[in-house]
Amino acid sequence: MRVAIAVLCLMWLCSCESRTLGRCDVVRIFKQEGLDGFEGFSLGNYVCTAYWESRFKTERVRSADTGKDYGVFQINSFKWCDDGTPGGQNKCKVPCSDLLQDDLKASVECAKLIVKTDGLKSWDTWDSYCNGRKMTRWVKGCEER
Repeated sequence: MRVAIAVLCLMWLCSCESRTLGRCDVVRIFKQEGLDGFEGFSLGNYVCTAYWESRFKTERVRSADTGKDYGVFQINSFKWCDDGTPGGQNKCKVPCSDLLQDDLKASVECAKLIVKTDGLKSWDTWDSYCNGRKMTRWVKGCEER
């Protein structure tokens, strides 16, 4: 009986963890969603940014100075999505929970608006870890077969 309870607890714990996508999965999804060359940035820039923001964890939520950051791009609830943060602007017109989906459609659409508005410099991680560096390594080996 104890073994059965332990197994059930482990199964429950595993189901609570966020899903971590593989790098090539992210490359494929971002390419399908039109990020390759979007606003003049190569696909590698977006993959690099998502990696440093969330390590490709789709359900990652992190507290921020104001509001919370959501999903693979860690999009903030005060300015970009709605989670009930007082004074939130919801510029992407999306519930923050939509940014936690594995298909990444809502995350990519919101990221596109952010990039159109403020560029990739909106993400400190892009400026620190991606900007001015060779981006081909982020997509290497993920070419469609």
